[in-house]
Amino acid sequence: MSAIAYVSASAGGEPGASGHGAPAEMIIGHLGPGAEYLPVVSGSWPPYDHVNVQVGIDRWLASADGRHRLLGLTGFRHRMFGLADLCQPGGDQGMRIGGVAMRDLPSGPGDAVRSCVQCGLYLYEHGDLRIALLLRGSDQRGPQPDVTLEVVANDPDAARALLADVRALAVEHSVYRRQVISFGDEAFGPAHGGLLAFHPRPRLGRDELIMPDGLLDGIERQIVGVARHREALLGYGQHLKRGVLLYGEPGVGKTHTVRYLISSLPELTVLILSGAALRFIREACSVARSLQPSLLVIEDVDLIAEERGMHAASPLLFQLLNEMDGLGDDIDVTFLLTTNRVDVLEPALASRPGRIDHAAEIPLPDAEGRQRLLALYQGGLTLDLADPDGLLERTQGVTASFLKELLRRSALIALEQREANGAAEPSLRVTDEHLNAALDALLGDGSRLTRKLLGGGAA
Repeated sequence: MSAIAYVSASAGGEPGASGHGAPAEMIIGHLGPGAEYLPVVSGSWPPYDHVNVQVGIDRWLASADGRHRLLGLTGFRHRMFGLADLCQPGGDQGMRIGGVAMRDLPSGPGDAVRSCVQCGLYLYEHGDLRIALLLRGSDQRGPQPDVTLEVVANDPDAARALLADVRALAVEHSVYRRQVISFGDEAFGPAHGGLLAFHPRPRLGRDELIMPDGLLDGIERQIVGVARHREALLGYGQHLKRGVLLYGEPGVGKTHTVRYLISSLPELTVLILSGAALRFIREACSVARSLQPSLLVIEDVDLIAEERGMHAASPLLFQLLNEMDGLGDDIDVTFLLTTNRVDVLEPALASRPGRIDHAAEIPLPDAEGRQRLLALYQGGLTLDLADPDGLLERTQGVTASFLKELLRRSALIALEQREANGAAEPSLRVTDEHLNAALDALLGDGSRLTRKLLGGGAA
């Protein structure tokens, strides 16, 4: 395979490479006689897939025999034009060859980015084959809402094959594959024009979930078990698609359970929808299908899936139902739904086999559970309790979130007391006095809203 050479607009050595050439002249000269009559094939992608289109093009060029040049265009912004226009003599619309406009787009958690072409001409050649590609990123303030790739070649079959190869490579090597991503209007901010944000995959051990015996086993079997035995299940003619519903009062650990499941499945692509981003169900399901095996988490699904007799049905409810029904049995996509209000869910979602296959109630912790949660959340604190049973009795009916906040407030009271006494012990001892003081504050009339937010019961 010959070396691939990038020639910038200012590098010279080619007609027009100095920044004063006409794009039409460059393309026609590259494709040869009759270029203006060659068919142009094109593909489009949503803005959040710009980085993956770039990946697909780069992968294709790296694997193809031949050489190519990448040229930029001046004056392309907010302008309607295509490769067919540039293949016509005088079809430049005043644009010239110039520097390549680039954008750094997120490509992974943290600060990972990939440099992507915003508008560029690729001129590729191998033997007698000549191909021109025009890549344009999304122009949200202009007439170009999608990312487009147009291809023309002196062999039309080669143009169609290249576009299909780029599309396949963009999916196969997607930067979203095996990542945890969420949808949201401001995920990347206006400068990036995207909907998806990367998140580090949580690391959570099974021992960090405090549940009644057998509850987690059933959830894991339906999600983790199917994922680990997908090939065997398919071989025996069993379907893969499934829906799991986690429900319970706020603060009992539904999100914590979701985080554990995500951490248990590093090979899955995870997409998270919540709040206002629930309106992107169609887009999320499209990504989930493309990048299967995948897990689609829809938090607080009751926001869009209330029973139709209670209110006018949300269009998003029908969208969700259609997406769940539209998956084939061999599609490895899990819908993981959470809600605080299972009683208001639309029966067509919650009670129809094939949509929700497993529903699990995450209950309030019993006395043993509260004891285990205190041990889990105490961290580096030393709990010196003279009456642990009294504490468990006073915390009856509270959630895991409530206990976590109780320990933090108790630690603050202990720190303030230690500071007032001028003590400097390396460890922090939390006693019944500190815990009861924190409980009195949390259970008092002045903390009703806080108690409700944390899931505190009546004591």
